[in-house]
Amino acid sequence: MATDSIQKFYKDNPRMVSSPFGGVDGINTALLREILGKLNVDFSGKRVLDVGCGRGYVQDMVQEQGGQYVGADFVISRTGFPLVRADAARLPFPDASMDVLLCIDASEHFPQPQAVADEFFRVLKPGGVYFLSAPNYGNMAGVVKKVYEALGWYEKDTWAPFGRWQPQELEQPLTPGFVRRIYGKAGFGPIVGIGHGSEVGLGLFPWVDHPRMPEAIQFRLQRLFARIGPSVARVCPTASLHIFWRMEKR
Repeated sequence: MATDSIQKFYKDNPRMVSSPFGGVDGINTALLREILGKLNVDFSGKRVLDVGCGRGYVQDMVQEQGGQYVGADFVISRTGFPLVRADAARLPFPDASMDVLLCIDASEHFPQPQAVADEFFRVLKPGGVYFLSAPNYGNMAGVVKKVYEALGWYEKDTWAPFGRWQPQELEQPLTPGFVRRIYGKAGFGPIVGIGHGSEVGLGLFPWVDHPRMPEAIQFRLQRLFARIGPSVARVCPTASLHIFWRMEKR
């Protein structure tokens, strides 16, 4: 089963978890606060479900804002916080039981994305908010992924432009159109997404992290994209390797 191979991969390779917010040794709380503020995602007095929660580092932020946190994951990498082992497509929570749902850089690994979207809609209360952080392959990174996998240089759904191009486990080619389609079909709306300026380089020129990229050139490219990335992401969010989404249960 796909879920079994994903479990094994991330147990054996915990540092291959990739997110702009971190998550292996902690989270970039400043960045997360900034993004949540831009998207008007509030935890105060809310029951918050964090699906694909990893080590549950968002708990502290939720509790600081007066929210009630529970994490769900099928790979248990840390204990000592409110956590249930669960498949995202079959969550053990009643209908309309959550005010806010978070899915931070896990959705690309779900084998049944439409079933997951439907399940997320089910557990949210009417008017509830869903925050999704997900990789975006609607850019040059997506073109490279499609070509490299089609040529057999990488197995299907394994190429990614981070981690020095080390193969991932079930790295699906999510695009903005796909995200809008599956969550719109589930009933979510309006669906709003913003880009991440710091990752415009990986989205537009993924060779920046190629294992054979000379360091001198890599550093120059990183400095260039650090300067232009925020402006590019504001004008064209899909240039970024990650997009941050906010949607509601209508």
